[in-house]
Amino acid sequence: MREIYDWAGWFRELAARVAEGGETALIEKARQVDWSGEPELLKRGERGIDPFSFIYTLAQKNTRNQRPRVYPSVAKCFGLESPLSDFGNDDFYMFPTPPPNAAALFHDSKNFSPELLWRLFGQAVKDEPQIDPTTFRDVLKIRYVAQVKLTQALSLINPDFFVSVDALQHLPANKDMDLKGCDHGGFMSALNNAKRAFPGCRACEINTFVYSHYMSKPPLLKRESRFFQISTNAYGSDRWEDFDRSNAVYTDSSRQGGDPGLWETAPAGGDGRGSPYPLTEPARGDVILVRTGVRKGRAIGIVHRNDYAETDGLNDRSRLHVYWINKSEAGFGPGVQTDRVAFSEVTPTRSTYQAFRHAAAYQPTFMLIDKRDGNGPIGPRLPSHPLNQILYGPPGTGKTWHTVTHAMAIMEDREVDEVTQEDRATVKSRFDKYRDTGRIEMVTFTQNTTYEDFVEGIRPVLAGGATPGAAKPAESGDVGDDVRYELSRGVFRHIVDRAAQDTDQRYVLVIDEINRGNVARIFGELITLIEHSKRIGGDDEARVTLPGSKTEFGVPANLHVVGTMNTADRSIALLDTALRRRFVFEEMMPDETHPGISEDVGGVDCRKLLAAMNRRIAVLLDREHQIGHAYFLGVDKLPVLASMFRTRIMPLLQEYFYDDWEKIRAVLNGNGFVQRSGPPEELVRSNLVDADRAVYNLLPADDDRWTSPTAYRAVYETKASAEDGNATPAA
Repeated sequence: MREIYDWAGWFRELAARVAEGGETALIEKARQVDWSGEPELLKRGERGIDPFSFIYTLAQKNTRNQRPRVYPSVAKCFGLESPLSDFGNDDFYMFPTPPPNAAALFHDSKNFSPELLWRLFGQAVKDEPQIDPTTFRDVLKIRYVAQVKLTQALSLINPDFFVSVDALQHLPANKDMDLKGCDHGGFMSALNNAKRAFPGCRACEINTFVYSHYMSKPPLLKRESRFFQISTNAYGSDRWEDFDRSNAVYTDSSRQGGDPGLWETAPAGGDGRGSPYPLTEPARGDVILVRTGVRKGRAIGIVHRNDYAETDGLNDRSRLHVYWINKSEAGFGPGVQTDRVAFSEVTPTRSTYQAFRHAAAYQPTFMLIDKRDGNGPIGPRLPSHPLNQILYGPPGTGKTWHTVTHAMAIMEDREVDEVTQEDRATVKSRFDKYRDTGRIEMVTFTQNTTYEDFVEGIRPVLAGGATPGAAKPAESGDVGDDVRYELSRGVFRHIVDRAAQDTDQRYVLVIDEINRGNVARIFGELITLIEHSKRIGGDDEARVTLPGSKTEFGVPANLHVVGTMNTADRSIALLDTALRRRFVFEEMMPDETHPGISEDVGGVDCRKLLAAMNRRIAVLLDREHQIGHAYFLGVDKLPVLASMFRTRIMPLLQEYFYDDWEKIRAVLNGNGFVQRSGPPEELVRSNLVDADRAVYNLLPADDDRWTSPTAYRAVYETKASAEDGNATPAA
């Protein structure tokens, strides 16, 4: 998008040529231009042609039909060398444009002297304009001239310096100023505010951003705008100058010897494989943070167009076209480093985002990004996590495993899916650190868990020692010489107290197997306090006095509760109503397509095996007793599959079906693992049992059929040549 500001250089050169030639040359050349119809400019005589009226009339000819005729004619008449690109692309001509019916002249040709306009023009066209306040005021007194019209013309005469007041008015820094009635001082004050808000940017870049964001629908920046980061020198030479000139960023394929098939691949990790850059993901309005190395920021831009996202756009000619809104070069300070990958999305917890966010040079930009017309934050998407949630599903679906992921997503203000994609060991390491600092607590409910264990209660301790977390001695004092009783805090009281004293941080309590305990008895009256509206600071804040310590107690809004529930133990429909009403429930069912499940274990497709068994269990029992995919994770050899099936799957099926072996055989499609035989003949002869009574037995542990691929395939292949499971009756 190098051409987007070609108009600025073109108008800048035109203004310089007008200043060089003076009034006589302007009158002569203005009459030579092919205006595509006689403009009002030429109808008022020679003295009606002044530099402001000429420039403003030219800007009015800014349509796709007019540009190809008028602009080349002007360039020819004035001998301009600055290029203008595709006249049919409106993106290349985003400058202040008067409406077709607007008065383009800066006078009414009556009692008019052009010397005043030429004087102001001479002041404005300089590289460092020095506008005389009196001249500015006197021009505003001319009929048909007002603040918007005058400053729009100034922004065309010197696009590197001036921004029109209709654009300045939209900036949050100028929201309290009445610029449509301002004098020179008010205009310059608003202009300086704009330049502070867009460090290092030219006035034409500010104008374009304001037009694209504040004066267009939909606005450029959105509440859901995402953040991405890119390096200027990830592959050697620094590309910042090209980024700046072209108003675009890109990754480099030259490091791959020019191989176009590899240009979009990130550097290889420890496994020797790379991962694709998310180049197709940035959309219009997303934010690009540009850095050089890991210690220096270079710029911030807003995506205008993404070539990579177009059909066949993944090639080394594509670019991410941006509007620059900050071009400050700034170090990040001692010890601060960014991500090292050349291009990636960054969330608020990533080091690159934090480095830019806290660097003084980029503070004005984040203030701009965080507010739109002063209506509040529009920055990066911050996930909204429920205060109370329960992950529920059959055994082996990864509920406890996912509590770690959910807890980290809450702690770091991130999406759960984003955390899930990270290396598990890294996530678990961060989780453990939060546990060590007390910001995450874990507890498992059992049938024996009580209110005293969870909240607070009196516990016996040996004399001379105190229970960790003890509140204060009970009034009963000592009992005997060896035992004393103390009022001790439970895990819930501990984490609530810590969260209440540190409201700027999030805390998470993980309750595993929450449905195994008697929730009404464990929470007691505190079940009400975990409601969103009843939290401290909520619309209906509630507190209670704890019966043991007589302490006023409330639950802060920065404490999240994440529970797990095994539906094989108890259906969600049977849960305590108070619990169901206060928690959000997220179902976690078996995932037969999980990448950790092998499709070829000695000829056995474990995905099909799991899916076939679960289809039958859902019919013979219910969907809440299906087998979780976790049982099959890491199963890569037939002996491992056999051991897992014999020691884990078969006992689980026995528990599910209460030793109804015929249904277990049906789940396995009669594959031979469950042997059926008749009763001993002597019992039949003695009339102790019926002759048609079936006796069931599992295969012996050392039977070769446990490691037979045919036996497992028989579960999901109805035509497999498995044994029918019938054995010869014992004699």
